[in-house]
Amino acid sequence: MLVTALLACTGNVPVDTEETDLPAALVFTIASLNAESGGADPVKVAEDTVAPITGESLFAFEEVENDAAARLFVDAAEDDGQDFQYRMGTTGYEDRLVLAWDDTRFALVELTALDDINVGGTVRAPLVGHLQERASGVEFLFVVNHLWRTDDAKRHQQATLLNTWAAAQTLPIVTMGDFNFDWKADGSSHDEGYDNLIANDVFRWVRPPDPLVRTECSATYDSVLDFAFVGGGAKDWGASSAILRQEDDYCRGARASNYSDHRPITATFTIPQ
Repeated sequence: MLVTALLACTGNVPVDTEETDLPAALVFTIASLNAESGGADPVKVAEDTVAPITGESLFAFEEVENDAAARLFVDAAEDDGQDFQYRMGTTGYEDRLVLAWDDTRFALVELTALDDINVGGTVRAPLVGHLQERASGVEFLFVVNHLWRTDDAKRHQQATLLNTWAAAQTLPIVTMGDFNFDWKADGSSHDEGYDNLIANDVFRWVRPPDPLVRTECSATYDSVLDFAFVGGGAKDWGASSAILRQEDDYCRGARASNYSDHRPITATFTIPQ
């Protein structure tokens, strides 16, 4: 599989493993949002949807129109004491992917793009951040995804390719984003791509608590499109997820005020030290 390296450091960030005062467990939260480039006002998305999210150390953004929008979102994600850095993918035209991290807590060892999973070369190559938590030295892969919406066969192929790639990795994996798997809120059906991704127990969904609510404000898709999955050693971590902005008027406000038409999601992980 073709992998393009976008940024590489000379080595891992030094960590003093002799310290005895490390916490009993490493806990961190990741957020994800489809920012609806072209259909939403980035300023309003940053103010209304991103800024109210607190406590996250990593953020996956999908459908980011340009670097100016990315900067708005990343600045809005910062809480007091955080220093968010970001990298934007080079594929997807005006629907780019952005991986953002709190540099005071995590170091980006390497960033790669999975070009083969950009099937046909006209959508988005997943972004893979090899991250190291500075205090503990824990390393893992954080993957930002947005799979094809309008072509079922290509979306299913992308999910299979992600499964194959993940099965060959040695580090724990967390992947979040808009997978377009159309998991019906009532559990009655879902897209075949979901089955392709989790095949052979390569990935597991960090499922939000029931009752599920749709993650896109759509009259057509009463379903969950945005997911958090874990693979490799991350399947042994404690994990929970949540769909945010579940208030009844969120979708009405999104359409009336040019906010994103997706609800953000978060996933929180606990790693025993």
